[in-house]
Amino acid sequence: MSKGFYEVIFQPEGKTALVQEGSSLLQAARVAGLRLEAPCDGLSKCGKCRLRASGSLNAPEEKELEQLGALADEGIRLACQARVFGPAQVDLLKSKEETFETVTDGQNKGGKINPLIRKLVLPPHKIGEERKTLWETLDLSHAKHISPERLPVFLRALAQEHLTERNYSEAIVRNNILLDLRYRRGKKCLGIALDIGTTSIVAELTDLESGEHLGTCSSLNPQIAFGGDVLTRISYATSQAGGAQILQSEVVKGINKLIESLCGTQKVTCGEIYEIVVAANTTMLHLLLGVNPRSLAIAPYRPVFIDQLEVSPGPLGIKIAPGGVVTLLPSASAFVGSDIVAGLLATDFHHFQKPSLFIDIGTNGEIVALKDGLLAGTSSAAGPALEGMNISHGCRAEGGAIEAVSIFDEGDVHLKTIGNATPIGLCGSGLIDLVGELVRVGVIEPSGRFSKNERIPAALAGRLVEFQGQRAFLVSEDGQVFLTQKDIRQVQLAKGAIATGIALLLKELNLSCQEVQQVLVAGAFGYHLKPASLSAIGLLPAEMRDKIIFVGNTAKEGAKNVLINRDATREVQDICQRIKIKELSFLPEFQDYFVQQLVFPV
Repeated sequence: MSKGFYEVIFQPEGKTALVQEGSSLLQAARVAGLRLEAPCDGLSKCGKCRLRASGSLNAPEEKELEQLGALADEGIRLACQARVFGPAQVDLLKSKEETFETVTDGQNKGGKINPLIRKLVLPPHKIGEERKTLWETLDLSHAKHISPERLPVFLRALAQEHLTERNYSEAIVRNNILLDLRYRRGKKCLGIALDIGTTSIVAELTDLESGEHLGTCSSLNPQIAFGGDVLTRISYATSQAGGAQILQSEVVKGINKLIESLCGTQKVTCGEIYEIVVAANTTMLHLLLGVNPRSLAIAPYRPVFIDQLEVSPGPLGIKIAPGGVVTLLPSASAFVGSDIVAGLLATDFHHFQKPSLFIDIGTNGEIVALKDGLLAGTSSAAGPALEGMNISHGCRAEGGAIEAVSIFDEGDVHLKTIGNATPIGLCGSGLIDLVGELVRVGVIEPSGRFSKNERIPAALAGRLVEFQGQRAFLVSEDGQVFLTQKDIRQVQLAKGAIATGIALLLKELNLSCQEVQQVLVAGAFGYHLKPASLSAIGLLPAEMRDKIIFVGNTAKEGAKNVLINRDATREVQDICQRIKIKELSFLPEFQDYFVQQLVFPV
């Protein structure tokens, strides 16, 4: 017997979806063109795809009830678990994108303005003179190395035209290749440095003639609706028909929105943007091109490409000048991407004289160590826990997210939230702060278990309660935010993965913790962390606590360096060639090291 189709209405958007019986509300939302947050992509692991629903739906099962708790009595469901068996109505709880916060700027060594792209002013042509071809006119403008056969197709015909009543006044050239011709002067020649992160996208608009910064904006990566980490997105791209193309379309929509916002603010057109330089992890680069990244999830973890690529914006759907270029910076390996390479460039890390570490803490922990000019790099799959995902009351950095925690001797717990709003959950920095403080005061034992009440101050013992069938720490006094025993385990797994990567990389270079002179912590997440919290949970050794320097969004800064200085392109190539990559999972001692790093420091 064939299954019927039923209508699902989504409010307040007023959108509808017609889906087959048995479809989940998450699938229905995607049919309706809505992108619900689903960090685990519907595997019922994260509990983040919450909405209020009614109508002909299946009853919540035990796993869903465990994740929702008392919310289930209020009509809240998990979109991935609620299935349609007749007409249904959905109220979306809220849009989080408006309050999303990230770090847009970072440390940058700077450099001269010498971009590959330049504007040539063409000499005026007077009617009555012997007609010259456009090619000859360009030659008069000293663009003698441009070959007609290398012109973009849409410009080849123009190159054969004769100049008569209408004169071209400007030519845009990149590395002696003609990109565009313009009749009127006064328009700008612009470029964008773009950081595509797993969680966020950051774009900076730059005047390529002067090097002037014209604005920066950011947004969530729309792909987050299909998974909160790269492995989940690889799974979606591989298992769903057209999955890679869907993810490509989503990220391009996000990029175009940022371009539109930047252009609107500066009162310029997207047609004045001639290059975008992209820094991203290797998976994000594959998905930007719509290339299925399945090989990145299967041993021996070989990417389809890691070299620098220059592609036309048109086929990608990116809205800049048709003759413009999208430059993808090179990666060092499958899991040490161009975002890390760009970060090394921006900070000048590869030229440091003293032993140093460069770490980007996120869903993947990428680490590069330097000793005597030798670079060694690795990556550890930390998962999304350290960014607030897969945590019972975890959230991203948004209004009301707990971003910092302090516990005083008498047991008072002080919370700092983004925007000083009522606490709604723990973002990554707040989570690490909280666990670090609880370890310090003895509420959490080195094993990760909660201590017995008689061993800790009464004020803190009173916060240890039962929540969803397990021991938990009451974080906010209004009873809305808890830290569970399972959450602590997620933190242990994540920090253990990164700490293991650091330990094994130091071993590779025969480098002790004491010898490391500085630790650069990059990325939006790392920027909000406290050195004391990182050492308290053991993510970084205690010996490095006073050597930590937070350098911010160095991926975008490195992309900008390449955008405005042609010499930086050779430099990133040199960095990629110098990094010796260590694949942790192939090392026989990995498991022993990992188990050791799971415990919290005493």
